Amino acid sequence: MPLRFSILIIFLLIAFSLAIFSGSAEIAVFDVVKILLNPGAAEASAEWRIVWDFRLPRALAAVLAGAALSLSGLLLQSVFRNPLAGPFVLGISSGASLGVALFLLAGFGLGSLGLLSAAALGAMAVLAFIAMFSRFISGNAGLLVLGLMTGYFADAVVSILMHSTNADALRGFISWGFGSFGRLRWAEMPYFAICVLLGLMLAVFCIKYLNAIALGEDGAKSLGINVKQKRLLSLAAAAILAAAATAFCGPIGFIGMATPHLARGFFNSDNQRILIPGSLLTGALLALAAGILSQGLWGLPPLPLNAVASLMGAPVVIWVLLPKRVSACKV
Repeated sequence: MPLRFSILIIFLLIAFSLAIFSGSAEIAVFDVVKILLNPGAAEASAEWRIVWDFRLPRALAAVLAGAALSLSGLLLQSVFRNPLAGPFVLGISSGASLGVALFLLAGFGLGSLGLLSAAALGAMAVLAFIAMFSRFISGNAGLLVLGLMTGYFADAVVSILMHSTNADALRGFISWGFGSFGRLRWAEMPYFAICVLLGLMLAVFCIKYLNAIALGEDGAKSLGINVKQKRLLSLAAAAILAAAATAFCGPIGFIGMATPHLARGFFNSDNQRILIPGSLLTGALLALAAGILSQGLWGLPPLPLNAVASLMGAPVVIWVLLPKRVSACKV
């Protein structure tokens, strides 16, 4: 396992370096290294502003967003014991999008704290709704259906808001909906990092439950675990992580669903003590790769981040489904 973690870390450092060295503005590698090693030497130059005010925060935002979405997806897949669970499936991302839509389409603009608060309120509202009705639903499949329907309802409300708002507010919301790691600035970075750290701490606190729930709720209860409490904490962590990533970077699909499968395949393990750090590293690497590809390299125009992430993540989900369908066809 240490070797596999080392390989992931090396690839993550390479991807992080590529994210800083690459971009639409052509800056020599030597000049970028010189700026990074002497941060105050050429503060007034355009190259300094590009590296320190845009590329470096963009790369850090990709790391945080990828880690947040992947851990959120891992928590949801573990709690519901469903390989297709993710922030979008439970309606958490849709709830966060609804909160942001209410904020942006009301004309408040792209203020970071306002976006974070709106996204968190939307995600927590969906989580509270699901938790309130979960006592009347037996089984995790019913909760997944409830989450899907809640997400569809939130998306419908967003569509109505978009249809009835003015052109300027609609333009801002559509731009946010494409997804981007380039919106985050240094002043906003601590808030994002705190949200990711809080979600990670809650996940670590629930590791015993996350491992035991694979045996079923009865098996977890037999080990003396308070299943309802730990399930709620795990869902709260997933909501916080998804809300933070959605608020700061926009709705980014498939990373949360696909990354845990990549981590399980790479580490060949279902132990959460391995999967949690493994998913964090894999998610950060995948997000950095999506960010690099979306920048418009080799003379190509920039692409929407959400579309690039979906193009990268969708094959993984198909790969998860395909063996089951092949087996079903053989039967």
